[in-house]
Amino acid sequence: MAARKGILNEVCRLATVMSKRNAILALEKGWREGTLDEGIRQKAIAANDKVGGTADRGLSYPTIYRWLKAFEKGGELALAPKHPGPDMRVPEWFPAFLPFYQKPQNPKISEAYREFKKGWSGVMPSESQVRRMLEKMPVPDREWGRKTGNAHLKLRPHKRRDASIYLPGDIYTADGTTFDAEVLNPLTGKPFKPEITFVLDVVTRRCVGLSVGLSESALVVLDALRMACQFAGIPAMFYTDNGSGYANQLMTTRGAGMMDRLGIELTHSIPGRPQGKGLMERGVQTLCGPLSKMPPTCTHADMDPDAGKMVFKLTRKHIKEHGASPLMPTWQQFKPLILARVEEYNNTLHRGLKKIVDLTTGRLRHPSPNEAWESFRNSGWEPFNVPEALRDELFMPAEHRKVRNGEVQALGGRYFSNALADFHGDIVEVRYDVWDSSKVYIWTTTGQRICNATLDGNVIPYFPPSRVEVARAKREKAQLARLGNKVQSIAPGATIQFPETPSTYVMMADSITRPQSEPSVLNMSLEQPAEATPQVPTRRPVFGSPNERYMWLMRNRDRWTSADYSWVEEYVQSECYADLYDYYLYEGLAWEESVVQAVGK
Repeated sequence: MAARKGILNEVCRLATVMSKRNAILALEKGWREGTLDEGIRQKAIAANDKVGGTADRGLSYPTIYRWLKAFEKGGELALAPKHPGPDMRVPEWFPAFLPFYQKPQNPKISEAYREFKKGWSGVMPSESQVRRMLEKMPVPDREWGRKTGNAHLKLRPHKRRDASIYLPGDIYTADGTTFDAEVLNPLTGKPFKPEITFVLDVVTRRCVGLSVGLSESALVVLDALRMACQFAGIPAMFYTDNGSGYANQLMTTRGAGMMDRLGIELTHSIPGRPQGKGLMERGVQTLCGPLSKMPPTCTHADMDPDAGKMVFKLTRKHIKEHGASPLMPTWQQFKPLILARVEEYNNTLHRGLKKIVDLTTGRLRHPSPNEAWESFRNSGWEPFNVPEALRDELFMPAEHRKVRNGEVQALGGRYFSNALADFHGDIVEVRYDVWDSSKVYIWTTTGQRICNATLDGNVIPYFPPSRVEVARAKREKAQLARLGNKVQSIAPGATIQFPETPSTYVMMADSITRPQSEPSVLNMSLEQPAEATPQVPTRRPVFGSPNERYMWLMRNRDRWTSADYSWVEEYVQSECYADLYDYYLYEGLAWEESVVQAVGK
């Protein structure tokens, strides 16, 4: 277009001394004889609209005249070449081909063409024709069916969220991920991948909260939120996905939920649209990606497969033989690594933040999240800190329960306090420590502290233990008397011998040695007293109570050990011995100084 305009300018210049017709003829003659100025000649070559230019087609009277009339009618734009463009007509075979190509299996063009060829009965196009038609399609339309959901959304226009109009602490966002490296489980001693939850401040990109757990759960999320609120301030909004760690009663219950207690508005992203949380998704990759590649047990997608298999086999072999592996970090080694990574991230320049002037160099650069956070504090902004008196109980999980007779039922048990007497029939908020079930913390639903309630705080023994033990001994003595009378009626003069090992195992024992075979309930030897031979016990019995052990020791003083003497000395000072002293005295088993001398103190 510009070259044609230059040719017309030359025509107008010559037309000042001759007619336009003669000026056009002069240019035609000059081109044909090769006497044109070099600049006019180059314009003539470019004006012919041939790729790369060509000297075969030059200037002719009809061509220049046509350009002149077009310019007089439509101006300079009328000199632009009229390209027809690509043929956008859709052949009849193309709609029939697309279903073979637009499939989620992402077949190649050659594969789709081969399948299409089997069922098409019309004029068959060539594979090159198919490729050219696909190239004419817009990319989102061409990839429809091959990519669905989030993958297809990446090809569509989108909106960008701007957080520069807010203040730090206005919006926190959180997400969790499985760490792409194996760590030694502190509970089972086996390899596993821990679950990490991060909390980021949207305005400054600062990581303000962190929690590491054995698996994804509401308590791990609660711990990350607790850390964020205590060390960075309570946010106005908490933006998360719809995972079970965030959308649960612990977070959302009216009154007792963490959001109501902290005054935070919980907002969830659209299900199946992680692009809405792109800031958090990218932050998790930045935080965990480099750290997961540090240990040899890395399972990241970038890890070499063969090296990963070799490390896998070595770690299992080490754990089987030694219980641990030098290639696999322990739980205690892993926790400081993730904390150090968070600190490194917070002090690294972040390209998502607006540039500032570096006071040292005077140049523009991006600030780090910590610098951005401190810049707001220097301008007068302060976070909403958690009151010191509420730091412990404010973040405890809570449930609503009804008070009955000073009791509340929670965590599978009953908790009692006299302070709950005036709240009979009322609904209260029961807060609890997940690591200590011995007590709970009772609050009103309006936020006033009531008391601490103790597990089974109002439970007492049905009868005093000493009274029950005396009754047992009395019952046992009566049973033995009846049994002896029955034996004498059958075999006069016979004796009864009882096994030293009881017929059942009990929880308390001073020896973990078990008998080789289960003894019978009662071994009786019906022999004459003169011929009876006392049996020497081969092992110590297993005792069901302290008084059984004491009575056996007093009857077998030759079998005492140093541990027995210490135990007896402590037992005779207890209330249990004092309660049974009269019984022991009657049986001749009371503890006296003569006994001390007998056992060889």
